[in-house]
Amino acid sequence: MVSIGARGVGLKGLRVGVFWAMAGLVVLGGVPAVGEDVLPLRWEVAAARVGGVWEGLDAPGSVLVVRQGVHERAWAFGFADEARDTPMPSDARMRLGSVTKLYLAAVVLQLVDEGKLGLEETIDRYVDGVPNGEQITLRMLGRHTSGLDDAIRQMPFHRALAADPGRKWRTDELLAVAFEPGVRFQPGEKWAYSNTNTLLLSRVVEVVTGTGWREQVRARLLEPLGLEDTGFDEVPTVRGYRYGKPDDPVSYGGADDHVWFDATGWSASWAGAAGELTGTAADTAVFLQALFGGYLLSEAGRAEMLRFADTDGDGEGSFMYGFHCHRLGEGEGGSGYGHHGDVPGFSSSAVWLPDAETGGTAVVVLANLSAELDKWSSAIKLMDAALTVLAERDALAPVGDAAWQADVLEAFEGSRIRNGQAAVVRPDGDVEMVVYGEPGKRFRAGSVSKLLTALLVMRAVEEGVLRLDDPVERWLPGVFGEQAWAEQVTVEMLLEHTAGLAGSGPREYALQAPGLMPRAYVEAGRPFALRWRPGVHYSYSNAGYTLAGAVVESAWQSDFDTLMRREVLGPLGMMETDFDSASPVSYHGNGVTRAGPWAMPVRPAGSAVTTAGDLAKVVAMLLADGDGFLSAESVARIERGETGVVAEAGGETGVYGLGTFAYPVDGGRTLRAHWGKTEGFRATLAYTPEAGAGGAGYVLLMDTADKLELRYLRRLLNEAVTQGVDPPLSETGSVGLLPEAFEGLYLGATHDEPGRAWLMGLLGARRLTPVGDGVWVESVWMGGGTLWRRVGDRLYQAEGLSVASGAVYEDGVGRYWVDGESYRMSSALAVYGQVAVLVSGVLASVLAVVGWPVLMLFGGVRRRVWPYALAGGGVAFLGLLLGYGYHQFSGDLETVARLGRFGLITAGLTGASVLGPVAVAVAGASLVNGRKGWSSWWGFGLALGMGALGVQLAVYGVVPFWY
Repeated sequence: MVSIGARGVGLKGLRVGVFWAMAGLVVLGGVPAVGEDVLPLRWEVAAARVGGVWEGLDAPGSVLVVRQGVHERAWAFGFADEARDTPMPSDARMRLGSVTKLYLAAVVLQLVDEGKLGLEETIDRYVDGVPNGEQITLRMLGRHTSGLDDAIRQMPFHRALAADPGRKWRTDELLAVAFEPGVRFQPGEKWAYSNTNTLLLSRVVEVVTGTGWREQVRARLLEPLGLEDTGFDEVPTVRGYRYGKPDDPVSYGGADDHVWFDATGWSASWAGAAGELTGTAADTAVFLQALFGGYLLSEAGRAEMLRFADTDGDGEGSFMYGFHCHRLGEGEGGSGYGHHGDVPGFSSSAVWLPDAETGGTAVVVLANLSAELDKWSSAIKLMDAALTVLAERDALAPVGDAAWQADVLEAFEGSRIRNGQAAVVRPDGDVEMVVYGEPGKRFRAGSVSKLLTALLVMRAVEEGVLRLDDPVERWLPGVFGEQAWAEQVTVEMLLEHTAGLAGSGPREYALQAPGLMPRAYVEAGRPFALRWRPGVHYSYSNAGYTLAGAVVESAWQSDFDTLMRREVLGPLGMMETDFDSASPVSYHGNGVTRAGPWAMPVRPAGSAVTTAGDLAKVVAMLLADGDGFLSAESVARIERGETGVVAEAGGETGVYGLGTFAYPVDGGRTLRAHWGKTEGFRATLAYTPEAGAGGAGYVLLMDTADKLELRYLRRLLNEAVTQGVDPPLSETGSVGLLPEAFEGLYLGATHDEPGRAWLMGLLGARRLTPVGDGVWVESVWMGGGTLWRRVGDRLYQAEGLSVASGAVYEDGVGRYWVDGESYRMSSALAVYGQVAVLVSGVLASVLAVVGWPVLMLFGGVRRRVWPYALAGGGVAFLGLLLGYGYHQFSGDLETVARLGRFGLITAGLTGASVLGPVAVAVAGASLVNGRKGWSSWWGFGLALGMGALGVQLAVYGVVPFWY
């Protein structure tokens, strides 16, 4: 539910004093007013995106206000209470939490402007009994570098607050609790957020002015700005909710024993000047405009507030804090600055977006839930959704200056796709976007999730928590049971799909297991079977990435979702991405029929829900060689493989690395990429990794399984990021023909799903013939082929590709050709014999069914059993093959999943798998014991063909079929 409010001048009555003068300046001359033909549209799109994100949150309701110049717009989402009885009003008064710090900071800096305070003064001049008070300056307090502890960090305080939520706390009581455990570090040594700093500044205000800090905020800010709906620790006008533990209701969400409770009546006096204000989003927007627009502070005072420093001191700039104010985004005021807030029952986010042309924009989000279960506040998530539109000047242009945008938009409009997003990341980090359909839509990323999981592993590696060459058994003892190769599987093999694990089959596709963490998946599935010696063959495996997630959980002793948020999503600013959301709505290829929800147990392999804008941040980081998030060496490792036949032969960049694979595109270019496919959703992330290649990349997300349009859109985006860029040089040198020992026929040997691997291997049979300076590789059945030039001892590069991705390999078992999949050398008898058995068995089954009437009329066998048995067996075998084939090769995971759960389909196929062989056996017995004639010999031939087919299907596990 959404309600909208709009105001022209946006002042409540005649707001007087400083702000009324400011408004006059805005209208009469300085700053242009909002362009009605541009910005309101942008605001509507931002509001739609906020509404889309709010739909997926727990917060009952929220309010968004955007203000620029004298124009203001308000949107209210959802409800004022958990019972959903009352719509959320746009003028709801909620607790502001730590946004209060901006108000106190404004008063302190005004006193500095007036010469009544000096930021280099130490706190002991104003307040006695402060640990290290003679060393802690007022500037340290404002910047949270004092080293002082916080009452909110003390469990006795939590218990006292829980026992009496309405208690009115005095500042000296809070300071006593905070000082009791001692200091956290020496003054100026590092950064640590602490409400104690703000409480001490409020005491300074009281000492200097002779009145309380509340009186100063009221006199200096609230009354001059006409902020009539802002007050101190007043009861909110809507209900507020919080997740908490029974014995610690102030704690954040995230554990199974957390419960939801109503915190509306809780006093916020325990936060004091650090967080006790209550107000509306509209009032807060007016304050932001006055504060950062230069009407409350001198230029020096505002500069002090905005002098941001890296809180970690590592130069990465992951969180930048000034004087009770923090910055969002890169560059001085790049994406804005302000403060977030969170107190029991409510969360807030207040951001100012500076702009020389418009004078700047105030954006405020309030929500009546504090932290969600993932420990991020509702308001922060909603604010991030708004800023993805409002902080990008050209984000709304549906076409813009880039030709690709017009082409992609036209493709979306001419397709059956319901919703889609495309983003191109340029060498300078700029992002060009097309959003088609619902602006706030999030998409299931499918296997693009694997790249995020690989990033998490690399973060663990850089932190020294684990190593890529660690044996998996070190972190997950017994995961492979007593198998001979158990100790040989390493973490990097899991990520490169060379561990020897099978791919997901129907049973895994059928299992809906939302919330299943990787270690729980391991416990439920151990021991995991290894199909061959690890580190040799490539075989795509969702299980491998889930085991990698379990390794990180074990090494870091936390759950996957928490680690992903802490180590990847948070640092990259991916606020619209998570791994624990329910699957958004998606559609089958017709664009009308909804696809089933996706909640497979292989969480790290495919469950990320995200947006193109968020994934573009990953592309930008990779293009920038890690950009402080990872080292350049780690990014280079992501882009190459080091295990498997091709990698060991020297083709490191031509194979699957860590969450990326080599993606050949037209024009001789090879991108690094990953694709994703789940029910209805299609995802693509690709970029140019080579140095000097222009460094562009793209993201494509769709919620409709339109295969033809997907290929076309990929081509458009491939051209957008490679146009005008010369392909890299090919491998140099040639070392001659394929060795004669490897000439011959090959059957596919490593398809990811064992259930159909035999058939895929047969259909994908290859013939290798030495030719020129390499080898001609062609399909045995379809003809056509590719020339692979030999560029190393065992390494080959396909004609037209810029990377080497083929190799030959020999062990004690056989000879192999590897070009992604592995193909094992086989004799002509093995190849053509299997095809002959399959074809003759199918033909015999068809003849048994269609020839039955002929035998009845002309064969004189009406009283014999075998014709009926053969006809029944033929129906059974044909039904089994057609049903199995359709469900295995439909390309639709929802269809494949039906093979993995018991029902009419699996019961029918199981029955057919039993009936077919039994019927053929009955027919054979009848033929042996009966009279011999032309019809009997005909029957023997059909029984022989069908019997051979039954044996073949039994050898490969299709008979008897069982889900």
